[in-house]
Amino acid sequence: MPAHQRLSVFIIDDDGMTRSLLRVIIQGDHYDVVGDAGTAEAARLRLLSLRADIICLDVVMPDGNGLELLNWISEKQPAAAVLMVTASTDRSTVEQSLRNGARGYIVKPFNPGTVMNTLDKIAAQIHAQRIAGKA
Repeated sequence: MPAHQRLSVFIIDDDGMTRSLLRVIIQGDHYDVVGDAGTAEAARLRLLSLRADIICLDVVMPDGNGLELLNWISEKQPAAAVLMVTASTDRSTVEQSLRNGARGYIVKPFNPGTVMNTLDKIAAQIHAQRIAGKA
């Protein structure tokens, strides 16, 4: 992926260590981590003025539900691709996330390879959509 096609990533997770770990894994040649939030409310506030190509989203947060936030993101930033990164493994949560527009679902604890492989698949979809839109 050429450098001019770097994608911006925003991380939403209530655990500071998880946010830091994701930032270290993701930030690099292909992705810019443009911000993060530890609560649903902080995420909403930051995403009102910040655009991201990809949003990594936890399901369980102290002040909200990631599935509700997913719907809000779909409404406010319809071009953003959402990647669920969560410890929630119940089938209904996974299915509801994907049905409501999440492009991927990673279960914690995760490894760097899984995160990057999933992000790269989402990035390929984004780039294909952009090329198709310009055609």
